[in-house]
Amino acid sequence: MIKIGTDCSGIEAPIEALNNICNEYDLSYEHEFSSEISEYATEYIKNNHKPKILFNDMTKRDVKDIPYIDIYVSGFPCQPYSRANKYKTPVDPRLNLFEDCIKVIKTVNPKFFILENVKTLVTLNNGSYFKEILNRLNDINKYSIHYKVINSKELGIPQSRDRLYIIGVLNKYKKNEFVFPESKSMLNINDFIDKSNKSKNEIKESNKQLFKNIPEDSVFIDTGFRTAKFPNSNKWCPCITAQPNMWCVPMGRKASVKEYLMLQGFNPDNIKQTLSDHRMKILIGNSMTVNVIEELLKKGLHSINIL
Repeated sequence: MIKIGTDCSGIEAPIEALNNICNEYDLSYEHEFSSEISEYATEYIKNNHKPKILFNDMTKRDVKDIPYIDIYVSGFPCQPYSRANKYKTPVDPRLNLFEDCIKVIKTVNPKFFILENVKTLVTLNNGSYFKEILNRLNDINKYSIHYKVINSKELGIPQSRDRLYIIGVLNKYKKNEFVFPESKSMLNINDFIDKSNKSKNEIKESNKQLFKNIPEDSVFIDTGFRTAKFPNSNKWCPCITAQPNMWCVPMGRKASVKEYLMLQGFNPDNIKQTLSDHRMKILIGNSMTVNVIEELLKKGLHSINIL
């Protein structure tokens, strides 16, 4: 039985990913805890998952309340505090939720963890912030630490989404060296169009010039970038963000929640939606890509000899 816990849980891409793995390899898992301060994400989790504990504010919980887990995943937010850092010294990780992720790792000692963030974390404040994060993780002195920026389209999903993934494998349980997954063939973006959704949306006057500039065979574009050309929009969609501006060009409408979910690797048939489309799109834009987390989990589980 694989025990997993997540922080900054959002719409639980790690749980979806682990569920896929367990179905594929005839394994089982227990969802020990989630944490979410967003009322909308909390509602989503309650309607779609069954964590034994659902923490609201991870910064206010007692570490004694955190149960043992084999796998820990957190997409902790990174806020650029460098403007206030007049001396350009390393930014203190205690200023954000990374400190609480460290508490979980040091208290529970999961066999394997994944921390996800935007790729600019690597260069933020001339790299000093990222260096400090790596130092803090290495100072635990129990884990082999690995990191890499991976684009979702490298692992099959036709979405250009660069994210930083920091991996830790507990040396005590390491049986095989952790290696990042190799690239996979990208799926055809046309298969991600929800052709059952026949609704139409009028193009805003402010966006009409944008539509004159894009390639005729574009599939998904982000109307928030009005001067963009989207040269590869017949192959992949731009990064899905918390600003729900994605447009499905062939269907002449805003991209649907179903399309957003598929472009983040979720199976829409497994999702119970109680939130508005607008709220769902924001949550999906903040999510990890399921396929990427799934491949990383497989490599992590192999490193501790479960797969």
